[in-house]
Amino acid sequence: MLIDNTGFLCGYFSAPKAAQGFDANWTRTTCSADERAMLNNYYFPEFAQCMTDEVTLYTRDINKECVLAFEDEKVPFRIVDIRFWEAPFHICLYAIQVQFRQLEFNSVTRALNALRNCAYYQAMHAPFIEAALAPVIAVCNATTGTAHTADGSLAWMVESGNKFKLFQILQVPEGIEKGDEQLLLYDAGTLARHTPLSTGINSPAYIEQVLADHRISVFSGWSGLALLDTFTLLSENTPEWVMKNWQKDYFEKVYIYQLFRKVFLYSVNLHYRRRSEEVTELEKRLDQFEQQYSYSAISYNFLPNIISEAIEKSLHTQRDYDQLDRMINKEIEMRRNQAEEKTNHFLTFLTCLTIFSAIYDFASLINESFGYETYFPNDHVGFRLVGTTLLLVILVVYLVLNRKK
Repeated sequence: MLIDNTGFLCGYFSAPKAAQGFDANWTRTTCSADERAMLNNYYFPEFAQCMTDEVTLYTRDINKECVLAFEDEKVPFRIVDIRFWEAPFHICLYAIQVQFRQLEFNSVTRALNALRNCAYYQAMHAPFIEAALAPVIAVCNATTGTAHTADGSLAWMVESGNKFKLFQILQVPEGIEKGDEQLLLYDAGTLARHTPLSTGINSPAYIEQVLADHRISVFSGWSGLALLDTFTLLSENTPEWVMKNWQKDYFEKVYIYQLFRKVFLYSVNLHYRRRSEEVTELEKRLDQFEQQYSYSAISYNFLPNIISEAIEKSLHTQRDYDQLDRMINKEIEMRRNQAEEKTNHFLTFLTCLTIFSAIYDFASLINESFGYETYFPNDHVGFRLVGTTLLLVILVVYLVLNRKK
C-alpha cells in the first residue's frame, strides 16, 4: 500500500534563560492583525494570546532530500523545515518536519521509527543529524550553556525520554475496509508493520481496547489516534488546504500547547525530586501555570476541543498535574506542621518558665507574710513544701480540665 506521510519529530528541553543562538537562517514568525482576528474567531482569546504572544515561534527552512539506507532497502524522505517554540517558563520545544511520498506503508513506519529513536542513531542517520539536528543542538547549547555534540546517543535532546514525539498525517488510498482502516491507524500510531490481524504481535483484544480508548472519529474520510508518543491523523483524499489547516491548528496550536504543559510539569517534578528549588517556589510556579495556561476548553468549535482533550488524555497531563500538586501540598503541609510543632515546644518551655517563676514569687510572698521558720525547721524546707504543693495543685487542675474536654 503506497501512502504519503507528513511527520513532525518533536523534542523539548527546559532552559535557565531565554532561548538564544539563532543565526540568520532562523526566522522569527509574527502574527498579523488579520491572522489574530481569524484566530479569535475560532479560539478563545486567552488560548490564542498564549500561542501567538507568549509562545514565540522560529522557523528554519531545510528542504533537503535524504535517504535512510537499511541493509535490505533504502527509504527516501525530505526534510522540510525546523520549527522552534520558546514557551513561558523557558520551556523550549522544536519539531523537524519530514515528508514521505508514495512509499510503502511499512517502509514509512520503519523509517520514522528509526528517526524517532534518537538514542540509537547509526551512521545512516548522519545526513539527517547534520541537516536537521545540528541547528537545534547549536541553539540548545547557547541557551543552556552546555557543550553537547552530535556524537553518540542523542537521547538528551528529549528531556523526558529517549525518543522524539511524533505528530503525523497520513494520506492513504480510498476504499479501505473499515476494519482494515482501524488496524492501519493502530499500526501507524505504534509505528508497527502493517500485517493481517491474526499475524500481528499484539492481541486483537489489546488493539481493540487501544482504539476504543484513544481513537478519534468524527467525520467520514479521516480518523485520529492519540497515544503517549504519537498523534496520528489518517485520511483519504484530503484536500491540500485541509492538510495545511491541520498543521497550523492541530499541530502548531493544539499539540504544541499540550506538549508545553507536559514538559512544564515534568520540569517542575524534576526540580521537586532533586530538591533543587524550594518547594514553596515550586508551588507558586505551579499555581501561576494553572491560572494562566490551563483551560477547560480552547475553542468555540467542538473539534479542536475534542482533539485537545484526546491529546491531554494520551499525555496524562492532568494526572501529572494532580499528582504533583498533591505531593507539593503534602510536603508544604508537613513542613507547616513541623514548624507549628517547634513553635508549640518553645511556647511550652516559656509556659513552664512562667509557672516556675510564679510559684517562686507566690512562695516568697507567703514566707514574707507568715515566715516559714515559724512552722518549719528552716526556710528551705518551707519553700520546697509550699512550692511542691502549688505545682501539684496546678497539675491537678490541668488534668481535670483536660479530662472534661
